[in-house]
Amino acid sequence: MVLTDENTQLNLPFPGKHTGYTEDVMRYLKDTDQLYEVMVVDPPAFAKTMDKRHNAVQGYKRLNAMALEKIVPGGLLFTFSCSQVVDRQLFYNTIVAAALEAGRRLRVMHHLTQGADHPVSIFHPEGSYLKGLVAYVE
Repeated sequence: MVLTDENTQLNLPFPGKHTGYTEDVMRYLKDTDQLYEVMVVDPPAFAKTMDKRHNAVQGYKRLNAMALEKIVPGGLLFTFSCSQVVDRQLFYNTIVAAALEAGRRLRVMHHLTQGADHPVSIFHPEGSYLKGLVAYVE
């Protein structure tokens, strides 16, 4: 966390507005009363094989629903998945399910993917592993 705090101080024009935590995110979100204007949900790959996909989707849904409950109206959610076996549409549908579970309305502002330095072969669509959404939370 020290490197994150140092990087934040170097890059934010308003020092002191960032707080870093090193905790189990599910426990933290469950226990905190803190509300946020911006939240980034970027977990490690929850599934590397098809037989783990269902559990991964449930994990993404649970994590994003908990995050959505902690974002103020008018806030932003940046959410990502780097699981190859969870394709773009399934990830999108999972975030829809998370919003429904959390009772929040979202507006998708951007669909995100890996940069041009990670091109995807048309013969290996799984190479499009990184997917993300920027959503406005109503």
